[in-house]
Amino acid sequence: MNFFRKDIEQENRKRLRQLLDKVKVQSCPDEWKFEHFAVSGLTEIGFSELNPDVLLVISGNGRGLFDCSSLKKNERDNTTDFEIDYSNLTCYGIGELKEEKIRISGLHGGGLPLGNSNGDSIEIMALDWPKIDIIFQPKWSSIYAEKDGNKCFRIYSSDTLKTYGFSSNGNYFIIATSSDLLIFKKKYI
Repeated sequence: MNFFRKDIEQENRKRLRQLLDKVKVQSCPDEWKFEHFAVSGLTEIGFSELNPDVLLVISGNGRGLFDCSSLKKNERDNTTDFEIDYSNLTCYGIGELKEEKIRISGLHGGGLPLGNSNGDSIEIMALDWPKIDIIFQPKWSSIYAEKDGNKCFRIYSSDTLKTYGFSSNGNYFIIATSSDLLIFKKKYI
């Protein structure tokens, strides 16, 4: 049996495109708010385990801390004299996180949770590679379930995606590219 038949592949791609076309294009899901930050040369990010409201952002120009609860940049260290443990994907923070080894995700691998305990999740679709569409799926819905397509949101498209995912408490999620950081926060926390 040939699993790589052209007609099967074309039918599946057509079905996926129809599912994607049903999704609302909206920069921010309902019940969330977000802030966009320009971060030149972004390579990795990581949420603090001790304080999941705080996000460490690493770039070729140093490290920064963002307070996700206020959607503001808190601190910046422009020095590039720091070490990243690429085998364990960790990096020490700065400022209030200077003693914490943060698990990171981005250019060199790793990953963040793709969902939270409320059933919200993020999915990616790359039907027009290298462009990647990021889909927000609220409350246990799925873009792949035809009945759920109108509940989901296509919130971002990028061809330089580094990482995406939720904080450990599920109150925040991020999308990071080589030049942009989007921090999303639940409106009612």
